[in-house]
Amino acid sequence: MDIEAFHRTCSVLPSHKPWLVVQGRPGTFYIDHNHPFGAACASSNSGMIANAVVDIWEAEGVGPILKYEDDLKVFRMPSADGAFVDGEFRYDYDREDMLHRIEPLGVPWHPGKGDNRFTFITTFIGYLWDIPQRTVSLPEEKWLKFRERVRRFLNDFCDTHHPCHLLDVQKIHGSLCHVAFVYTHGRSRLSSISNFASKFKNDEFRTLYISSRSMVSDLRWWLNILSSPSIVRLLRPRGPLQDLGLYVDASTSWGIGIVIGDEWSSFQLSPSWKIQGRDICWLETIAIELLVYLLEEKGLQDAYLLIHSDNQGTIGALGKGRSPNTHINLAIRRIHLALTGLLITPNFVYIESGANPADPVSRGEPGLVGRRIVPTFMLPEELIDCFVDVKS
Repeated sequence: MDIEAFHRTCSVLPSHKPWLVVQGRPGTFYIDHNHPFGAACASSNSGMIANAVVDIWEAEGVGPILKYEDDLKVFRMPSADGAFVDGEFRYDYDREDMLHRIEPLGVPWHPGKGDNRFTFITTFIGYLWDIPQRTVSLPEEKWLKFRERVRRFLNDFCDTHHPCHLLDVQKIHGSLCHVAFVYTHGRSRLSSISNFASKFKNDEFRTLYISSRSMVSDLRWWLNILSSPSIVRLLRPRGPLQDLGLYVDASTSWGIGIVIGDEWSSFQLSPSWKIQGRDICWLETIAIELLVYLLEEKGLQDAYLLIHSDNQGTIGALGKGRSPNTHINLAIRRIHLALTGLLITPNFVYIESGANPADPVSRGEPGLVGRRIVPTFMLPEELIDCFVDVKS
């Protein structure tokens, strides 16, 4: 087209769309109608088209709809006067009617993906969702795939002691991050891998030998846990957030203080507590762990609890479920296992030390007379040498 025709065409195109214009022969231009949103390999190509599909569906009364890039999952709700009957319920649409509403778009649906009917057990973004049972797990082909990926990594780089590239480590780490959505107790088994990846300094051509025993141990743990296909994650409503007055604090000069409402408990450090890797952040994490054990003794279960701490490092590590510090990582594993067993979901909130009622308790100042909680639980083996007799 000539320049004048080109300008007339551009005047009717959406100004916010990045239309690709290429100049050809002198005075001529061509518009790329095939990939107007970027490179052919870019995720936005399919993602933006999927957004349009969702918008049209919602305008047609179809929904709710979940979408991740080009992965779509459409749901439907029972309708009193729906035209489609399925079991004991009526609905406003079935799969065929749903697709018919956007048929003019000519969307090329993948023949091997998605469901051929509405079902209560479905796969979405790589996970198997069981709506009636309210669980999520890995489909068989997924956990077999990831288990084999771990086995091959161990065989190729750990057992045979061959060097690996950054991409090898990133691939296994990314796979296990995906798996950890279901195997949540495995999040603390990821930091050894990410720590090793940092040694490459983003150099994709560099090769390194795996000398980290913790990384090999964590990978063997993953290989073992991925051999248990029955593991599922429960999908439970957290319920309302409860503020029971839970506060923790730690000081290296005396020990740990815990406040639960108008009650308190303290744990005095022994001289042998301080070894390499055990710092104030670790001690603040142990304070959370001891609080969880006290809540278990009180019989508290199935709750969404507000917990106050004045250490941002501890809050961040517990939020991520892992830490570069090995000792903190071990504490996070114990905390997670205990909370999972109690069905307790924590919400950690920062509080300044001056406003923390557990602060003086952590420095050896007792709380209210007659309101002390004397713990009866057994300390984990790692912590036995860290405190004096807590029952005295």
